[in-house]
Amino acid sequence: MARRPSIWIAALLGLFAWFLVESCTSRQDSNLLRVGLVLPLTGDLASYGNNAKDGIELAEKELNAQAQQTGGIKIRTFIEDSKGEPQQAVSALQKLLAADGVSCVIGDVASSATLAMAPIANKNRIVLMSPAASAPAISGAGEFVFRVWPSDDFESSVVADYVRNKPYRRIAILYVNNDYGQAMLRSVTSRLQSFGGAILAAEAFQQNATDLRTQITKLAASSPEVLFLVSYPKDTVLFLRQYTELGIHIPIVSTSSFDDPEILKQQGRAAEGTVFTSPLPPDGSDSVVAGFQESYMRKFGKKPGLVADYGYDALRVLAEAAKLSGGTDVDRLRSGLHAIRDFHGASGLINFDANGDVLKPAGLRTVKDGKFAWLK
Repeated sequence: MARRPSIWIAALLGLFAWFLVESCTSRQDSNLLRVGLVLPLTGDLASYGNNAKDGIELAEKELNAQAQQTGGIKIRTFIEDSKGEPQQAVSALQKLLAADGVSCVIGDVASSATLAMAPIANKNRIVLMSPAASAPAISGAGEFVFRVWPSDDFESSVVADYVRNKPYRRIAILYVNNDYGQAMLRSVTSRLQSFGGAILAAEAFQQNATDLRTQITKLAASSPEVLFLVSYPKDTVLFLRQYTELGIHIPIVSTSSFDDPEILKQQGRAAEGTVFTSPLPPDGSDSVVAGFQESYMRKFGKKPGLVADYGYDALRVLAEAAKLSGGTDVDRLRSGLHAIRDFHGASGLINFDANGDVLKPAGLRTVKDGKFAWLK
């Protein structure tokens, strides 16, 4: 009788050891890619974050179905809400590293959140793949940082060309005071000044502001020919409402962040005529593009929103990197990503340069008759 407790203890220790071995084995499975997702599921950027999540979910379903048939790379995702905020994104990343043993992370859609996570990704040697962050600073954020969305440098060149050809020479700028807004301010200012454009005034505002009248009034007082807006959807809705209330009619140009249905839903009339940049769409006749759009519609009952195809591609290029390099550990993933050549994605062809940047051109869209349309 006295020996029974020791027998039970030995059995329990043996069971615990078996669990640890099985857990470690599953985490080191060369055919299992453990992917963390750090996306804004709530907050100002929730529409982008949830669009990306849907695209990733569709890619995961398709990749796992293929793996079941061919014995290829299997995917398991772990998701955390960043709220589009740097501090929250860092906490989410740390949780994924500590609790879930991920070797790569897809996130964030916000540049400030992506840049906040970059040092942690580099220190811990995990691949960080952003589906939508655009700040030029991400190009130098470290050897483990990649993105499938083009840099703001491409957007700013398109904006500058549009302003020059109108021609507008007197420009005012309203920008969100974070990494994204400051980077776009620097980039577009440099390009506008290169052809003789004069920046008459530049006003910053804090994300989730409740009143922009002071900034709008100051900018209007400088008598610009055009106003360049760098903002997120929630703040853009506020800007358009107060801009209209103040009776101002200066033409507006903006960035790809303007491409959100909620802006038209709430301030469609005020948005009319606004011109904004957007990555050029891929060829709709491409089988991958058409297949993604059809599959997305079947699964979610709606057309893919902005960033959905980039989320889809972010997971697929990680799986392709693991396939090319023959494993899911971080060094193989990183070398596999650099080995990718002309990967056919739902967002177009994908290649990465030495900085982990994807090179894609941008075009111009406008609001016409209450709808988004490409500007010819």
